[in-house]
Amino acid sequence: MSATTTTAGSIPSKHEWLVILPDHPDSLSTRQQVRPEHLAGIKPLADAGTILFGGAFFENPPPVGEAPHVKGTVLLAYAESKDEVLELLKQDAYTKNGVWDWQKVQIYAFKTALRRALEGGV
Repeated sequence: MSATTTTAGSIPSKHEWLVILPDHPDSLSTRQQVRPEHLAGIKPLADAGTILFGGAFFENPPPVGEAPHVKGTVLLAYAESKDEVLELLKQDAYTKNGVWDWQKVQIYAFKTALRRALEGGV
């Protein structure tokens, strides 16, 4: 039986987790500096199916040609527990370099109803 297969009365061993990771104020320059390290660390998690999607969020769409005013990161993880997701993210370059504000992090159990690949993602 796969991790997503269930039988009557059973609970799958892995679940989707929607994670909202707000940035500390004035952390944009640090975010930009450590982004390559962040992407290098998150890519193996995506390749393994642990991170299903992720990206930056903004107050408003950034104007063309202007640097975006990033508010934080949103991602969808696939793991056995909330604690497993949080432990993985605490190893991320954005955590280690003080980009994410861990006092404001939110994580919710989630169930995808619709998913479509986005052209041009990293």
